[in-house]
Amino acid sequence: MAITADVDIGNGVTATGCYIIIPYVYVKKFTNEDGSSPIFKLIYDAEIYQNAGARVGRQNGKLIRCRHVDHHKTDYDPTTSDNPFKLAYTHLKANGKLSSVADA
Repeated sequence: MAITADVDIGNGVTATGCYIIIPYVYVKKFTNEDGSSPIFKLIYDAEIYQNAGARVGRQNGKLIRCRHVDHHKTDYDPTTSDNPFKLAYTHLKANGKLSSVADA
């Protein structure tokens, strides 16, 4: 899975036609200090490339850094049957720093 989008990098600069992937996703259980039921979080990183071709040879690819898009943590319901990657991409598509979002 991957998406393409325009990324608002900040300071009035927007990178257009970026290729964004989520290479891994994990779910972490956090315990509450008061001993109540635990909280689960879906955590993922996103890699933003200049375009799909720039992803080739990930070490030498043109990675773009945007702290508002690179790393995310959101609530997760462990009883859901949805794939965590699907949930991560759905969450990423709703990010306010992205526009013209489309599946790649």
